[in-house]
Amino acid sequence: MKRKTCLYINFALDGNYGGGKFNETMLEMLRELFGEVESMTFPAGISKGKLLRNTLGGYLNGMDATFAQSVMRQLAAKRYDLAFLASSNFGKLAKAIKAAHPEVKVCVLFNNIELNFIKSQLSTGFKPQLLLTLAATYFSERNVARHADRLIVLNGREAGELLRIYGREADAIIPIILKDECAGAMPPATAAASGKARLTGMFVGSHFYANAHAVEWFARNVAPQLKDTEIEVVGKGFEAERRLQTGTMRIVGTVDSVAEHYAKADFVIAPIFKGAGMKVKVAEAMMYGKTVIGTPEAFEGYRDAGRYGVVCRTAADFIEAINGRAFTCGYNAAARACFLENYEYNSVKGKVARLLNF
Repeated sequence: MKRKTCLYINFALDGNYGGGKFNETMLEMLRELFGEVESMTFPAGISKGKLLRNTLGGYLNGMDATFAQSVMRQLAAKRYDLAFLASSNFGKLAKAIKAAHPEVKVCVLFNNIELNFIKSQLSTGFKPQLLLTLAATYFSERNVARHADRLIVLNGREAGELLRIYGREADAIIPIILKDECAGAMPPATAAASGKARLTGMFVGSHFYANAHAVEWFARNVAPQLKDTEIEVVGKGFEAERRLQTGTMRIVGTVDSVAEHYAKADFVIAPIFKGAGMKVKVAEAMMYGKTVIGTPEAFEGYRDAGRYGVVCRTAADFIEAINGRAFTCGYNAAARACFLENYEYNSVKGKVARLLNF
């Protein structure tokens, strides 16, 4: 049997943020499922001037015409069975691939409905450049919906929005997938931390608009009312928010590894009100066996949140939940079990294999 080949296309991966870790996991899975996988990436960090020119040309996330042309040359030089595009922002490229190489199957991963993600950004403050990005995003995702052979979304809400906005049904709903980084290193399934005099909570996430909004909202509306609790804010770039540090909230910022912070955390907060898709850090917290206290938006796409977490809609809900300690502190065996059953690499790999078995 001929070994199938795959060309993976994305911006340069950075596992220090949630989406980067998820994309790295997906790439690793493709390498297991295909006989050969080649990866082509472009740098996401470019100047604002280049970003504007690229957006005007219909390219997003740092992609440009030069990179798109290099992909087309690669496809012409070597036959691939599948082109896997790791973002719905690559719609112009998806259209070009299908026009020049109709025999190559194109699969696109929607990390979000990006159109809604940009609208959510606009809701936090008007920025004229986002209107151009909004238009380019719409045309990109429309091209994806029209030309890709397979579409993957992360949850039912995104599937519904894909159909509503672009008239295309998703071919599969595949949730956040992470490799288990804690196998063989978990503590006993106890909740002894509930008797501690002072608890340590933790917020994890890189410094982008939805997380920045969450931390500032929590600092202003919840943290001043907490008793015998300190919240650590850990994530790339959050040292820029040290102005929010108080007696109950400590801004840690960028760290080399989050593992030691998870190890000492009694619970994780996720006061997320903005964004789209699924929040990778919820799955990561569950992997470490931590109770997540979060909003409905934070748990979007996750099953049975009440088994391992606390759903809070208001500041008063967060204050009551944390001060009342009516949750599993320290190690939460139910959270860990739910992660292994639904979001761990091996539990999802078979579904991806069936989807991509052209």
